[in-house]
Amino acid sequence: MSSDLVECLVETLNCEGICYCHWKSNYSLVQALSGETDLDLLVDRQSIAQTTTILSELGFKPATVIWGPSTPSIYHYYGYDPSIAQLVHVHLFGHVLTGESFVKSHLFPFETMLLENTYNLGQIRLASKSAELILFTLRMFIKYGSLLDLIYIFRKSEDIKAELRWLMSGSDMSEVLCLLKRYCPVIDPDLFVKCIDTLNTNSSLGDRIILAQLVRRRLSIYQKYTPWKRFLVYVQLLWGQLKHRLADNKKNKMLCAGGAVIAIVGPEATGKSTLVKESERWLGNIFTVRTVHAGKPPSTWLTAPLNMFLPFIRSGLPGLRTNRLEGHISSDAPDQSPGRKEGLTSLVYAIRSVVLAWDRRHLLVKVWRAATNGEIVICDRYPSEEVGAMDSPRLQENLTGRGLRGTLYNWLARLEGRLYKQIPPPDVVLRLNVSIETAKKRNRERVKSGKEADAYVESRHRQSRGWQRSGTKRIYDINTEQSLPETIRSVKEGIWESL
Repeated sequence: MSSDLVECLVETLNCEGICYCHWKSNYSLVQALSGETDLDLLVDRQSIAQTTTILSELGFKPATVIWGPSTPSIYHYYGYDPSIAQLVHVHLFGHVLTGESFVKSHLFPFETMLLENTYNLGQIRLASKSAELILFTLRMFIKYGSLLDLIYIFRKSEDIKAELRWLMSGSDMSEVLCLLKRYCPVIDPDLFVKCIDTLNTNSSLGDRIILAQLVRRRLSIYQKYTPWKRFLVYVQLLWGQLKHRLADNKKNKMLCAGGAVIAIVGPEATGKSTLVKESERWLGNIFTVRTVHAGKPPSTWLTAPLNMFLPFIRSGLPGLRTNRLEGHISSDAPDQSPGRKEGLTSLVYAIRSVVLAWDRRHLLVKVWRAATNGEIVICDRYPSEEVGAMDSPRLQENLTGRGLRGTLYNWLARLEGRLYKQIPPPDVVLRLNVSIETAKKRNRERVKSGKEADAYVESRHRQSRGWQRSGTKRIYDINTEQSLPETIRSVKEGIWESL
């Protein structure tokens, strides 16, 4: 299926008279037009500014690489297409920078050759097969001369042969050699024909490597890096990959606008966990993304002993269970009414609330720092300002409290309030809404281990109404009564609009 956004972009470029062409991998153009792979556009340098303006007006957002060399005249733009519910990547080039797979190793003076030798396929303008054949052949032999590339292209030998034959089927060899002589005179015709024959036959890998070394020597004037600089670039690249793999984050892009903290909030059975996972999968295919559960923050070294001890208190003294004291009924005891916070019970509850506030603050401050470094962080739940709301402050000072116990309780209440105030607000909040009847129905359909009592679901809905937090830049209300695909589409549109 063709991407509506790609069609709109191509139509706009044509209407505005932009000098451009899709300049490589036209063999796989169908995938590019459907948004499955990059749309590789070469644009005349004088049209770059106008093209980026067009992209911005169509909702595309610029992105950059996190580690590895940042290459001038190469731009990454991403746009969200609701028709396919996916991101479209426009790989914009102002120069013909190509070569090895992991670094753009060669700068060729081929802009004029590619932009002046084009044809139209539908609305989109493509580089002619003759011009693309020159670039494809040289690019393949640059890769065969790179040790890191050999592993990659060895597995793609049949695909390379198929693309070569596709290019040759629409090329006039006399025209190809004429273009080669004009734009790349360092490669003589006999050498170029030998390169094509080697790719098109079952020649040995050794023969291709030997020929690649000869081609690379001829093309050395177009090399972007000196040998020493190329070595340093690869060291930088490999070190960056190692760091991100150790951090379990293998994606290398971030938006030029920076990172963001995205919170998905709402009562029980609104689909928070499902939407968090889908959002992570969608954005995590391209950008550096992490998810956290603010409702269940991990313990810090300071709170771990208390959190480990708490289950023993709960099992020994059921009356101190915080899920009864929070104002809702536990699924473990649906026939019980909420407990009253008095005496020792109030202190245990207050201590537990402060410990939870500390853990939440610690987690969400880390989240904020990650976002300032360009990461997109998706939070399952987030504290609001309302005391008593789900995942929010629980304690209020008791003005009638007397004695040491009352003084200690009030001090803990003030401490909890300060901790929650120190949590930075999220950038974007998706506030999920669903009727209580639908929520209870969905809850009953869960697997046995995930079910809650109807009374518990009702109390959670009461606690989650009207999420608010000062400083939040954007809040989107998402009705999850609609089908899951429609809900996911609404969530993606809200997230992308706000990034």
